[in-house]
Amino acid sequence: MPFAGVEAALSGMAVGAALTLLAMGRRRFPPPAANGKSKLDAQRQLVEALGNSRDGVALFDSANRLITCNERYRQLLSPIKGSIAPGARFDDLMAELARVENRDEGWLVRKMSGGGLTDATASEDKFRDGQWITVSAYATQDGGQLRILRDITPRKQAQISLEGTVSWLKGVMDTVVDGIVTIDETGTVLSFNPAAERLFGWTADQVVGRNVSMLMPAPHQAAHDDYIRGYLRTGVRRIGSAGREVEGLRRDGTCFPMELAIAEMHQGDMLTFIGVIRDISDRKKNELALLDSKNRLRDQADRLQGIIDNMPQGVAVFAADDALIALNESAIRMLGLPKAEITPGTIDISLFMALLAANDTPPGYHSAQLTADLAESIRERPEMVFEHFAPSGIIMEVRSSSMPGGGLILSFTDVTDRKRVEQTLREAKDEAERGNRAKNTFLANISHELRTPLNAIIGFSEMMKHEIFGPLEPASYRTYVDDIHESGQHLLELINDILDMSKAEAGMTDLMETAVHVPDLIRVAIRLLARRAENAGIGLSEDLPPSLPLLLADERRLRQIILNLGSNAVKFTDEGGAVTIGARATEAGFVITVSDSGIGMTPEELQRVMEPFVQADTRLSRKYEGSGLGLPLTKALVGAHGGALRLDSEPGQGTTVTVTFPVSRIVNQDTAAADI
Repeated sequence: MPFAGVEAALSGMAVGAALTLLAMGRRRFPPPAANGKSKLDAQRQLVEALGNSRDGVALFDSANRLITCNERYRQLLSPIKGSIAPGARFDDLMAELARVENRDEGWLVRKMSGGGLTDATASEDKFRDGQWITVSAYATQDGGQLRILRDITPRKQAQISLEGTVSWLKGVMDTVVDGIVTIDETGTVLSFNPAAERLFGWTADQVVGRNVSMLMPAPHQAAHDDYIRGYLRTGVRRIGSAGREVEGLRRDGTCFPMELAIAEMHQGDMLTFIGVIRDISDRKKNELALLDSKNRLRDQADRLQGIIDNMPQGVAVFAADDALIALNESAIRMLGLPKAEITPGTIDISLFMALLAANDTPPGYHSAQLTADLAESIRERPEMVFEHFAPSGIIMEVRSSSMPGGGLILSFTDVTDRKRVEQTLREAKDEAERGNRAKNTFLANISHELRTPLNAIIGFSEMMKHEIFGPLEPASYRTYVDDIHESGQHLLELINDILDMSKAEAGMTDLMETAVHVPDLIRVAIRLLARRAENAGIGLSEDLPPSLPLLLADERRLRQIILNLGSNAVKFTDEGGAVTIGARATEAGFVITVSDSGIGMTPEELQRVMEPFVQADTRLSRKYEGSGLGLPLTKALVGAHGGALRLDSEPGQGTTVTVTFPVSRIVNQDTAAADI
């Protein structure tokens, strides 16, 4: 490098000047001790004269103590700058530098060798901050030394970079899959990389130094040297850096097609040609296969286009790069697209979706919003379905499907009739819901209106039944009064059930929650149902563990749930059957079960009995009385507690009703006592 040479020359001049001045100083000032101070002053003046130099200069005496140094010397030894002062020993400075720079003992020994002179011939050191320093030391006649430090960081960095580049280039040459052959202007092979060895079957030792024509089949072998001479004479190339297809000759005599690109490199007066060779045997085979495949695919594409043109659905096909590659007649007609303008290859999916959205007239949407929504959605979720409302009034279902390789298919189906039917069904559903709400309102109002006169009927009939104001005459009136009282009570219960059902359906059930002891409620229910069960010849029993936690629930509603389920079980169980009411706490929650051995139900009946006013026995001459509100009302009350009701039944085998309350409603005894 030219600049490095100049710098070295200037450094040598500086060192020479320093040594010359030292020698002249010794001649002018004789050695007597009286002149010692003058000599030191002259040495300091010498170092100060070099103060503007880019090199660090330091002068040590025969005892290796620092006499003087310039500021650059301190800067280059910045890690120990504070210790560099006149009188400092060279050994101490090197020991401190070794400690600060974390150098090993061997490094320090080398630095101390020969008083610092042995290791100082072109010695180079790298500091932790990345700085490189070269050290030169020169002995003086009085036994001291002159040390010169130079910052060579840029040069070292360039050297390391160059070495890395050379190593990298060699690695590339050795590992690249393409063959690389270099020749000189006479056609002699200069290098032959491993990939070229694999291509031609020759080793580098067998090829380097021989004419490159050995790698060419006839008639190119004889003409190659003439070609090089012609190029050197005229400058006209037959093969450039872009490359061309030629034939190569392997060691076994077989020829193969290859792609050859040639570049030239000038190094002074030397001209080198670099040939990059790629075996294209597989590519040529593939090209022939592709040509044949292309012809077949063209025929298939024509047939496919004919098929999709005759499909009733509209079809648009996009390639992996989003370009439109197929669009059938149905899609053009349904979407109202300008046929002459929208053709395969002239539009991509973004523009197609923007055009689709611009003609879209969905209720409640703006075109700009729909354009953004469609463009983003189609990219993020290829498998999607959306609707397009054409200005003509046609409603289309647009379905996108991804294709292997990243393409996309959009299909358009006319769903106008289906949407009209759906709209009719929605309107019918809304009308039914309005009717149901009106029914619930009517039932709630009529139930309230009926309860007032019923209270009077029940109250006065009860007074007459107990003959509070005297005996009834004749005695047959007593039977009539009993019937009136019983019918009034039955009608009141029915009205209460209707009212509760209406509230439940409206989500207005009020719960007064307390910690309830469920076994007590089960035993009360069994006592209330005992006479009816005894009269019907049915066994009624409980199934309870020794202890159960409390349940957070509305006590009145929970009693109603148990009584409804128990009453149903007794009602639908024949003579000789059994009804069991039980409870248990599980990991799933608090469970209450009512089992019977009654008539049972089919799967169809299980679904039907959960509807209001429906019974499993739907005959006009049905055997079992009731309004059909028991199970629906019970399910609604369980749901109000956040629980679930399940029916398990088989015809002739009986029915089991399982009510499960959430675990969060289970109250342990300690918590219940604290609440009290």
